[in-house]
Amino acid sequence: MRYFDGDYHREDSRLIRSAKSWQLTNSWTTEQDMPSGRFRIIAYSPKKGVEWTHSWQDTEQESLAKMIPKIIETLQASKDNLRRLMIAEDEAEAKRKKEQQEEWERYERREDARKVAQALTDSRQQLAETIEKWGKAMTVERFFSDAEERLGGVDEERRQRLEERLRIARVMMGSVDPLDFIENWQPPDERYRSKYE
Repeated sequence: MRYFDGDYHREDSRLIRSAKSWQLTNSWTTEQDMPSGRFRIIAYSPKKGVEWTHSWQDTEQESLAKMIPKIIETLQASKDNLRRLMIAEDEAEAKRKKEQQEEWERYERREDARKVAQALTDSRQQLAETIEKWGKAMTVERFFSDAEERLGGVDEERRQRLEERLRIARVMMGSVDPLDFIENWQPPDERYRSKYE
């Protein structure tokens, strides 16, 4: 294609051939796909993955009408080969699909094992934190018990004031019952239950 007079034209076109050399000094050539004006028949496999094509081009030397018997003969001769290629592609696709399913199954199992391990780790950590909290709560309970014992040795007015404060402090600290602590703990199978066991 030659750029000439604001547009691209075929190099062998009448316009370009009739142009004077001085008219072409500011033009250039490039390659572009353009319709040839001739018919082409292309036979191909409709099945994805099967690379099979044949094409026949209409030319000045030989028209497509003369090629029809040859086209029919080629297509009939290719039938068995094309069928083999399509069957092979079906088998390869089935194999790929099976491999993908197996890979997905392996991934699911790995992910399941990871979640089981994570649930166990989280459960252990929560249990350790629960025991630590209970240990602190028992220290607080011993503090309150000791304070209540000492209340017996103080005068009435002070004892009433301190009893009220101890009651408020106990309410603020919450329960020290170990069963309350363990009831809030989540064992591993409550966090995540394996699909494969």
